[in-house]
Amino acid sequence: METLTNEQLCALAQAGDGQAVSLLIKANLPFVRKVANQIVENPVRQEHLCACSVGFDDLVQAGSIGLWRAIDGYRQFGEAQFLTYAASAVRRAMSDLIRQYSRDTVWQLQHDKANAWKIIYLDEDLDDTGEDTVECLIASPNVKSPEGVYIEQETEAELLEAMDTLPDRENVYVQYRFGFTDGKVHPLTETAQYFHLTESRAKGIERSALKLLKHELLIEIPERAYARAEDKLTRLLVAERELHSVDLRLKSQQKRGRKITAAVYEYLADCDGKWGELRYNFKDDMAEVLLLADWDTTVSRRFAMRAVEYLRQHRAEAPPERLLLTFISPEQIECCGR
Repeated sequence: METLTNEQLCALAQAGDGQAVSLLIKANLPFVRKVANQIVENPVRQEHLCACSVGFDDLVQAGSIGLWRAIDGYRQFGEAQFLTYAASAVRRAMSDLIRQYSRDTVWQLQHDKANAWKIIYLDEDLDDTGEDTVECLIASPNVKSPEGVYIEQETEAELLEAMDTLPDRENVYVQYRFGFTDGKVHPLTETAQYFHLTESRAKGIERSALKLLKHELLIEIPERAYARAEDKLTRLLVAERELHSVDLRLKSQQKRGRKITAAVYEYLADCDGKWGELRYNFKDDMAEVLLLADWDTTVSRRFAMRAVEYLRQHRAEAPPERLLLTFISPEQIECCGR
C-alpha cells in the first residue's frame, strides 16, 4: 500500500480505510514540515510566534490536521493532485492556530493561566495502557453525525411536503429542473427544451414555483408544525388536569347573500367522550345548545359557553372550520392561588 499515489490513498481513505489515512498523512508529512519551517523562519512571523508561544511542532500538528480534513473534500476537485488541493488547507490550519493562540495569549493576561486553552496532540495516550490515543476520539470526516443526518432528513421531508402543494405544472417542472426525477440537476436551457418552452417562459414558471415554495417553507409549514405542537401540549395539559379544552368543528352554516348569519358547531369537552352540538346566530348574538357534550354539565355548560364566548368575540370574522380552545376553571384558579 505504501507504493500507492496520494490520489489512490485518498480514495481508499474516503472509503473508510484507516490505514490509508495514516499512510497519506505520513507520506505528506515532509511537505507539512516544509510549510511550518517557512513560517517559523519568516522574520516578520518570528516575534509574533514567540509572543504567542507557538512552536514548530505546534504548526506541524495543526498542518497535519488540516491535511487530514482535506481528505473528505478532495473528491470535489478530482482533476487536481491531492497535495495541490490540500496545500491551502494545511496553510489555513496553521494560520488558524496562530490566530487562536493570539486570542488565547490576550485571554491568559486577563485570566488564570491554569485554565488557558492548550494543544492536545493526536498521538497522546488516553490511559496508562498506551493502546488508545486522542485520535480515537475524533470522528471520521467521511461520516455524517447523527444530528446532520436528522437535519438532512427533516429538510428533505419539508421540501417534499412543500412541493406537494405546488400546482401540477410547477411541480413537474421543479422535479425535473432540480434533479428529483433522475438525480441530476438540469440547466435552465435544457429544461426549457425538455418541456418545449421558451427560456423566458421557463424562467417565469421557475420564479413562480420558487416563490410558492419559499412561502410554504418559511410560513405555512412552520405554522402547521407550531399548531401540531400546541395541540399536543394542550392534550398533555388536559390529561394532567392543568387546564380544560373545547374542540370545535363546523357542521353547517347559513348565509344571507355572502354574509354568514348562523352556524352549527359540534364541540368536544376535554378531548374525550361524545361530541355535543350548539348553534350560534351571528346576527342576533344568540346561542343555543342543541346537544350537551360528555363531561359538560346541564347547570354550567361551561365548555359550550367557552365556545360561545369565542364566537361572540370574533363574530365579525369568518367562522373557523376547526378550532381548539383552552380555559382554566375557577377551581383551578383557586388551587393555583394557594
